[in-house]
Amino acid sequence: MANPVPLDVGRLRLLREVGLRGSIAAAARALGLTASAVSQQLTLLERETGTPLLERSSRGVRLTGAGDALAARAAQVLEVLGSARADLDRLSGAVSGPVSLASVASAAATVVSDAVADLRDTRPEIVVSLVSAEPERGLGLLLSGDVDLAVVDEYDYVPLALPEGAVVRDLGAEPLVLVRPSGARPRRVPALRDLADATWVMPPEDAACGRAVRAACRTAGFEPRVAWQTDDMLLLVRAVADGHGIAVLPRRSVAVDAAAVDVGVLTDPRLHRRLRVVARAHAAARPAVAAVVDSLVARC
Repeated sequence: MANPVPLDVGRLRLLREVGLRGSIAAAARALGLTASAVSQQLTLLERETGTPLLERSSRGVRLTGAGDALAARAAQVLEVLGSARADLDRLSGAVSGPVSLASVASAAATVVSDAVADLRDTRPEIVVSLVSAEPERGLGLLLSGDVDLAVVDEYDYVPLALPEGAVVRDLGAEPLVLVRPSGARPRRVPALRDLADATWVMPPEDAACGRAVRAACRTAGFEPRVAWQTDDMLLLVRAVADGHGIAVLPRRSVAVDAAAVDVGVLTDPRLHRRLRVVARAHAAARPAVAAVVDSLVARC
């Protein structure tokens, strides 16, 4: 019996990407390749294995049962190779190279921006790139290997499921604040239940902050009357300043220098947002990634 052909790691990675992203075209975009190149390499992988790995149809492609099994093994192989790379970096003492990060926008504009600025001065060999993403998308990018780190937030009333086996560091908690036009009366911050008749500006319900504030209002006994809805925190604050409604937002997301608003910590109930940075285990072991995490922690 002839010896089996060794499997090519690069082609295994392509198979995993197709499984993750659902199409050859999406996998090609993620890897900076052409769709035809990816298709050709997967055809070669099928010849190497002697097994159909893809079901092709007019609607696209999907992995066969064998393709699914091999893609799962490919993920394990890539995890081991990533750990090996991290071991080599650690042993060589190299604190350099690219680090990619996904972050919720309000943290990106504050904590992350400050941390990266610090690193630019102290560790210029580390090059950090960032994409703004809500927690679910950020964790998806992390699991697919598109980013090394994800800065996510979790609110009271809205628990966040974190990936099993991930390395998680807490960056701290901050209060949610009531945002009103500057000079609003009364000056004291009322209880949430006292705002039942107010008009609100709020993130959409598919955003964690929007879900959390709506849940808190419902617990307080009312459905908020939402006039303006957007996940653009700057627009929300400007809408409050222009008198379109009130808002309850994380303190760091309120740019008081960009709009004439007053803020006060909501105490009845007391609501919080927690920031966390999440990494896959092998990525967390890279000295450059660890340096970015340490910088984020120092800034909170």
